[in-house]
Amino acid sequence: MDHLPNPAGRGAVIARYPFAISDQVFALLAMSADIITILAMSLLSSAVYHQAVYGGFGLLKNYLASSLLVIIIYIPLRLARGKYLVKTLLNEGRNVESMFLSWNYAFLALLIIGFVTKETEIYSRAAIMLFYLSGFAALMAVREAVFRLAENGFRKGLLLGKPVMLLGTEKALKTFHRRYNPHLFGLRVVDEIVLKKSAADDAETFRKRLNNIAARARALRVEDIFILQPLPRKSLIGETLNVFLDMPVSVHLGPDSILDTFRDVRVEHFGAMTSLELVRPPLSEWAHWLKRGLDITGALAGLVALSPVLILAAIAIKLDSSGPVFFMQTRQGFNHKPFRIFKFRTMRVMEDSGDIRQATRDDPRVTRAGRFLRRWSIDELPQLINVLKGDMSLVGPRPHAMNHDNIFERKVRLYARRHKVLPGITGWAQVNGYRGETDTGEKIMKRVEYDLEYIDRWSIWFDLYIIALTIFSPRTWRNAY
Repeated sequence: MDHLPNPAGRGAVIARYPFAISDQVFALLAMSADIITILAMSLLSSAVYHQAVYGGFGLLKNYLASSLLVIIIYIPLRLARGKYLVKTLLNEGRNVESMFLSWNYAFLALLIIGFVTKETEIYSRAAIMLFYLSGFAALMAVREAVFRLAENGFRKGLLLGKPVMLLGTEKALKTFHRRYNPHLFGLRVVDEIVLKKSAADDAETFRKRLNNIAARARALRVEDIFILQPLPRKSLIGETLNVFLDMPVSVHLGPDSILDTFRDVRVEHFGAMTSLELVRPPLSEWAHWLKRGLDITGALAGLVALSPVLILAAIAIKLDSSGPVFFMQTRQGFNHKPFRIFKFRTMRVMEDSGDIRQATRDDPRVTRAGRFLRRWSIDELPQLINVLKGDMSLVGPRPHAMNHDNIFERKVRLYARRHKVLPGITGWAQVNGYRGETDTGEKIMKRVEYDLEYIDRWSIWFDLYIIALTIFSPRTWRNAY
């Protein structure tokens, strides 16, 4: 049983301050910040509105009551999902769509209760709407501040983190520190032990070593233990695990190299059988129909509302150069099924096979009208027809030309997972600035990373959030040429 030097994490900042706080205190502070923010924005919104419209502050106590009702609904929702836990915060980041969902639930409940109790007439609808908008904006700002405080707090030693013990081969321990930087995720490694069982070790000797490790874990008040052993070593893992079964600690197996391949490994039960579910369809049956309903509604509304733009674009294309208005190209869709994508023609060429070249900045193949259409993504609007046909979704990974798909699948690990959902007109990668030409390995890697994150995190609110960013975020328009 060998103890490695610098157990707090190779290269980690391990300085501690007298006022360093625990995870539990940090979670309480984060929750308190949300409560104070909701109270403040409710009173401020009411005061600003009534002062501007009526020259007074109105009955602030009424708005105080409404804010308390929102708090009673919003805070438990966040607590139930563990959103104030440091681990959740560092794993999920800002997770704005989750906040948006909880905030809307709280206000929906507020409106229903107001309607049932007939109390809505004492409130100004404009003041309530101002509270809804400003309150959510303020909560996002607070979440950003809390997230940055958590990141920097663990790095600088202002936050204690959960005390954990690592057991495994020396190579596995070094890999764990190098790959995961546990101190950045709220884990404080208080001890790490090289655990190996040689052929010379009899069962009794090895059991005594494990008992000594368990006693050390108790003395250090460890909360989590990570067994870093390859999965084939089942007997060693089983013996190690048995020692900790009577201790009030969480015992984790891995991460093994195979588990690193998948984002969301789950334990599934089928009667008496237990299995690790590595891969699953990203959308359940009800989620599929919910997303399809949004697609049909959005596509129909878009075609009607944007019909003048579509007509003007078609006229500009015909006046600018000879050739058809629409350009159709074969792309791969859901489950690798090929389909014909609709676009406004923006180039002098109509490539649909062979070595298709992506558009580049100042590309001479792009027409004058095409340059404008591409700059504002108007050329993509005919894909609303693909959405109605069921070939595409409003939101999803952007489909690439067939030859680009074949190249990327060979170069980028897990690229093919993008085909587990319908491709989209817009996507999580695009609103984060990764659209257009993929002329470097880093660009395609980042695009795939965002696409896979979208697949794993899908929700109807996430789709609505991405649609809003597509319209209003300047990052969406980056690299549009």
